[in-house]
Amino acid sequence: MAEKNKRQLQSIETRLKITRVSIALFKEQGMSNVTVRDICREASISIGNFYHHFKSREEIINTVHQQLDLLWESTLPGLDLTRSVRENILSLFDEAGRVMLELGWEMTAHSYVHLLTSDKKYAVQRDRPIYTHLKEVIDAGVKKDEFYPEADLEHLIELLITCGRGILFDWCLMEGSYDLGRKLRKDLAVIVDGFCR
Repeated sequence: MAEKNKRQLQSIETRLKITRVSIALFKEQGMSNVTVRDICREASISIGNFYHHFKSREEIINTVHQQLDLLWESTLPGLDLTRSVRENILSLFDEAGRVMLELGWEMTAHSYVHLLTSDKKYAVQRDRPIYTHLKEVIDAGVKKDEFYPEADLEHLIELLITCGRGILFDWCLMEGSYDLGRKLRKDLAVIVDGFCR
């Protein structure tokens, strides 16, 4: 990731703060019951500052995947080359699951509705941080000769992303009734194990 200057980092932090506060209020009170003024009061920012970052409160939902990527990246531990590629891959999804749990199944479901109805398909773009970090982890695994020689590693990335998305969708359908982190780790480990020595 390119080095960001102090002003850019402050902007990202403010945007994340607004997103976190908004999501918490939406979860607690329902989206239709929360105003921009409520968000600003809770986030301790001015209304002008809110509109500097978002055009409306609906835009928070519209950009939720981008905001979640920022949140996920801000809490992501660095690549640990002492661990196996398997553990590094699963750790990426552990953190993604933790972020989604923080968001909650209802807000995750809203983000899926938006994803399905929007002409902008950010969640499937290949330049998202999840793709970048998976590639970095997999490249480290290749250097350590941890994959079967015939392993199609681009296919591995697609399988992990697609299955991870499917598990999140299922979790929403089941109204968050099971342990998301455990399910992600258990199911994605089966995929990873098919590619690793």
